[in-house]
Amino acid sequence: MIQVSHEAKVTIERDVDIDEDFTMTDEQQLILFLRTVLCGSECFATLHMDTITQRYKCGVSPAQNGSMTTWVPLNCIPIMIVGTASKENLVVTCHNGAVYYMSPTLQIPPLPVDMIIMGNCTVDRDESFRVLLYDGENLPPASREAAMAQEDNPDTPINSSERYERLRAFFPKFFNRGEAAKRTFVLQWVGYYENACKFLSGDIPVGHAIGGLITTTGDAMTPTRPVRVQIPKLEIRRFRAVD
Repeated sequence: MIQVSHEAKVTIERDVDIDEDFTMTDEQQLILFLRTVLCGSECFATLHMDTITQRYKCGVSPAQNGSMTTWVPLNCIPIMIVGTASKENLVVTCHNGAVYYMSPTLQIPPLPVDMIIMGNCTVDRDESFRVLLYDGENLPPASREAAMAQEDNPDTPINSSERYERLRAFFPKFFNRGEAAKRTFVLQWVGYYENACKFLSGDIPVGHAIGGLITTTGDAMTPTRPVRVQIPKLEIRRFRAVD
């Protein structure tokens, strides 16, 4: 479990001038962990990064069996982790487009240039800060056969299922090296919608409250929230008109 040190807590209290009875909301606690654990200093936005941040859009789509889907924590902040030519990983908070250098204490190796990893940050019930990674862009093929197939057909779109296979193969090489990274980063389960519904029913427990589901699409930057509309059965009754 990653916790903010006593010294950090004292500094925060003095800076914002709050009283001893102050307690943070879940959202405030999550923002604090995000800035102190995952992010280092703020990064000046470039035109290239602005283009990337503006691509992120989370819409709504009809729920479909067979679509690649996972859960979303109730209290979460969506992020992107981006590889750069300067060999520095950047963290983008999708809700406001802020860009930060990733904290060096996590010891994550530089991602390949323009690789983007999608995730959601949350805090578990035991106050552990987690970054749940579920999708990505420009990930390397998961196997030699897949690499050869891509070389033969470079223009073939990579679907969400293939992207997840690539993320599964890539994840342990970069996000599972040091103890701090192992405690922080989680390869999130992604599978068929009908199976993902088990998270909503509580059949598959996780360490935090669940706020719904998210479906990956043909573009890693545009996930959707699946919605299933059920139309109630109509009962038609016959009656006689009264003269």
